[in-house]
Amino acid sequence: MEDKLFKTGIFRIILVFPLYLAGLNLIACNFSFWSLVISSVCAFVICLFFIFRWLVKPLIGLILIGNAVTFYFMNTYNVMIDSVMMLNVLETDIGEIKELLSLKFWMYVVVWGIIPCLILWKTEIFRANYGKRYAQGLAVVGGFLIILLLAAYFRGDLDIKRLKENKTVLYKAMPINYALADTAVIKSLYSGKRVEKIDSVGILNRYWQNDGKKNLFVVIVGETARAANFSLNGYGRGTNDFLQPFADNLFYFKNTEACGTATSISVPCLFSARGREDFNKREEQYRENVLDIFNHNGYNVLWRENNSSCKNVCKRVETQVFCDGLSCLDDKIQEDFPQKFNNIHDAVIVLHQGGSHGPDYSKRYPEEFEFYKPACHNNIPKDCPPGELVNSYDNSIVYSSYLLAELFEKLKAVEDKYNIAVFYTSDHGESLGEDGIYLHSAPYDEAPSYQKEVPFLIYIPDTTLQSMNYKTECLKEQAERHISHDYLFHSLLGLAGIKTKEYNKNLDIFSNCREAE
Repeated sequence: MEDKLFKTGIFRIILVFPLYLAGLNLIACNFSFWSLVISSVCAFVICLFFIFRWLVKPLIGLILIGNAVTFYFMNTYNVMIDSVMMLNVLETDIGEIKELLSLKFWMYVVVWGIIPCLILWKTEIFRANYGKRYAQGLAVVGGFLIILLLAAYFRGDLDIKRLKENKTVLYKAMPINYALADTAVIKSLYSGKRVEKIDSVGILNRYWQNDGKKNLFVVIVGETARAANFSLNGYGRGTNDFLQPFADNLFYFKNTEACGTATSISVPCLFSARGREDFNKREEQYRENVLDIFNHNGYNVLWRENNSSCKNVCKRVETQVFCDGLSCLDDKIQEDFPQKFNNIHDAVIVLHQGGSHGPDYSKRYPEEFEFYKPACHNNIPKDCPPGELVNSYDNSIVYSSYLLAELFEKLKAVEDKYNIAVFYTSDHGESLGEDGIYLHSAPYDEAPSYQKEVPFLIYIPDTTLQSMNYKTECLKEQAERHISHDYLFHSLLGLAGIKTKEYNKNLDIFSNCREAE
């Protein structure tokens, strides 16, 4: 039999384990009283499983490692853990994972996870009187829990309104936060449903001039670009200066709200007929989207991917994946761009950028685009001075603007063959340390505006405005409206003249701006 360095009884383990959870969660939740209550409830439920002696070490070991990893991300980036965040983790590619794993991460795992696990493994749990000592320990923890709940009751913390106010603790208290998130993600991803077809073959109204041109619509899905750092949105730096030559044909919507704060939600929602209020990630992966509608109505549809994935949006259309995700710059998805289509068919091209993805924003642009210096070159944002972090982020926005301008220039060569429209928006925004919060993926109702307010612009050259009979001043007026990602689905269909049961004229940016139908 293997020699053990330590010996203890189940009674002591049942007493120490809740103290460990309570201490960790008090730190994670800024010493919130509710973190103490939730920790005690979790500890009591977990201790119920200790009735099986063989389960004690594996269960505690699993929780130690899970808590260590979770505590690192919560403490380093001040993020909350919910099903959206966990879905992001599950859909993260190797490139993103490499950027997130730092020396500090491994220190957390070793100190908070591996070392306690080794101590636990080298500890012998007495067999004698196990059942009796187990019951005694459970009684002590249960008694303490009752006292806490009574205290919460007399404090008024069990009031429904107060519970809602303190729900953020559920996103921070370990292990319940990642346990609930894992359960929700598993439930959403493995329902086994077939793809639900929508009313995809619509009535085609080719309202534009019959001059032999086909339509070419480009949708650029940016990554982590927030509206606050766009000079088009009033930002003090010239982050969008490369777009100035195209200003007369740009329609920039200053008040645009994203569908979510994470790529895994916003990208499928962006192309969905359902708006943010009705969007359901679990159901949407089994439902056709606007690209399917274009596919069924004679358009060539191409998705060019330079991010972790298309989040199931491109499953039924032609897809090109570049490099291994975020390891390449976004100029790759614009290479040979004019050659990817001809004027035989109408076409929709989607470019899914790596954009301004963190945590190391300096990897999102080439060295010659480091206009704002000194820039942060670190994958732990809070370890950089705030000014350097913003500099690296702004450089990534400048580079994205440059690529947009380059694309507009390339499209000039095919204006005689196509009616052209380019849409650009970001999947979500980003926190750059405001209120101590970094990155994105906060629960939507709790998320700061920096994570929800995104850029949204449309570029239409003069030849297309004339061919499609659009009034420029009307589109400029539309750009002053408050819109959301909900508008993209209906505006694309309206622009293409495709009317289906899913189409909502009130969410079509172009519907009131045509001089003649």
